[in-house]
Amino acid sequence: MNLFSIRDFKFLIISNIFTFAGYQIRVMAIAWIVLDLTGSEKTMGLINSVPGIAIITMSLFGGVFADRFERWRLLWQTKLAITFLSLLTGLLLTFEIINSSTIWYLIPISLIIGMLFALHNPASQAFVLDVVGKRNLVSASSFSAASSTIATIAAPSLGGLLLWLGYDWSFYILAIFYFFSTIMILSIKKRHKSVIIEKSNNIFSDVKAGLLYSFNHPLIRALLIISITAIFSGIYQPVIPVKIKNDLGLGEFEYGIVLAMNGVGALMGSIFLFIINERVRKIYLLVISFLAFDLGVLIFGFSPNYFLCIFAMILLGVGFATWMVTIPVLLQTNTSDEMRGRVISLYYMTILTYQLGWFFGGILLESFGIHLSVLIATIGSLSIGITTILLSKSLRSAN
Repeated sequence: MNLFSIRDFKFLIISNIFTFAGYQIRVMAIAWIVLDLTGSEKTMGLINSVPGIAIITMSLFGGVFADRFERWRLLWQTKLAITFLSLLTGLLLTFEIINSSTIWYLIPISLIIGMLFALHNPASQAFVLDVVGKRNLVSASSFSAASSTIATIAAPSLGGLLLWLGYDWSFYILAIFYFFSTIMILSIKKRHKSVIIEKSNNIFSDVKAGLLYSFNHPLIRALLIISITAIFSGIYQPVIPVKIKNDLGLGEFEYGIVLAMNGVGALMGSIFLFIINERVRKIYLLVISFLAFDLGVLIFGFSPNYFLCIFAMILLGVGFATWMVTIPVLLQTNTSDEMRGRVISLYYMTILTYQLGWFFGGILLESFGIHLSVLIATIGSLSIGITTILLSKSLRSAN
C-alpha cells in the first residue's frame, strides 16, 4: 500500500514536521537571545539544557503514558500547551519583561516545555504503528524519522532568519507552527488507540519492565548506548552561535544561513539513505554517520572563515541525518508491540542528553575556547561509538 494513500499518515507527518522544526527553532533562537542579552556562554548553555533535563527525567513516564493511554489525545493536548508557552515567551519579549537581568524567566518556561515533550515524543513515534499498521511500519518509520530529522536539522536556519526580524516575532511565528501542528492532529478522522496491554497498578512497575526489556535485549541495549553520544553533539551546539557572533563577527542573518546549510546536508543525507538503504547494512550507515559528523565538527571548530563553516555544516547534516534515521528504524523494527512506547522513550531520553551538552559546552567554551571544546566533543563521540560497535555482535550484524 502507498503510504500517502493513508490519509491520517499524511496529517501525522505534517504535524510532526512542524513540531520538531519548532523545537529546534526555539533552541537556536534561545541560544542567540541569551548570548546577545548576557554575553555569557555559560548562561546560554545552562538555559538551553533545561528542556533536556526535564525530558531525560520524565521520558520513562512518557513512554508508559504512550503505552497506557490514547496517543491521539496525548499528542494534541501537549502540542496545544506548547503553543501557549511559545506565545507567552513572545509577549514577554515584546513588553521587555525578559531582559538581561530577568533572563532567568526562560528557565521555568523551558522546564515545562521539556516536560511536555517528554510526554509527546514517545507517543508521536509509537502512533505511527497505530496509523499505518504493522505491515507498513518499516517504510512509515523510515519516512517519519527522515522527515522529522530534516525538520530538526533544517529548522534552526529559519530560526536564525526569524531573529533577524525580531526576537519576539520569532516566538509568535513559532506559536503558529505549533498551533498548525495541533490542527493537523485534530484533523485525523479515526481516533486510533494504542496497543492494548495489561496495566499494572503501579506505574513504576511499567517503567521497570521497560528498563529490563531494553537492558536484556542486546541490540536495543547497544543502540541506546550509541545514542548517548548525543551529549557530545550538544557540546558542539553552543559553538555555532559563539563562532558566528564572537569569532567571525557576523550577525543573525549569517547565523541563519550557516544553519540552513545543515539542513541542506540533512536533505542530502536523507536522499543518500533512500538510494542505498536496502543495499547497505545498517552498521556501515552508522560508521558513515559517525565519521561525517565528527569530521564536520572538527572542520567547523577550526575553520578560519565563513565559507569553510558552511561546508562543515553540510557535512554535519549528512552525518546527523544518517544517524537519526538509522537508529530509530532499528529500534522500531526490533521491539515488541507492548514495549514500543517505553523503548522509544528511552531512546529520546538518551538522545536528548545533547541538551546537557549545551550546559557542558557553555562551560568549556568559557573556560577553554572553541578549539578544545570541539576536540573533546569528537573524541568523546568516537570513543563511545567505536567501542560499542566493536563490542556488540548484534549491532555489527544488524540489517
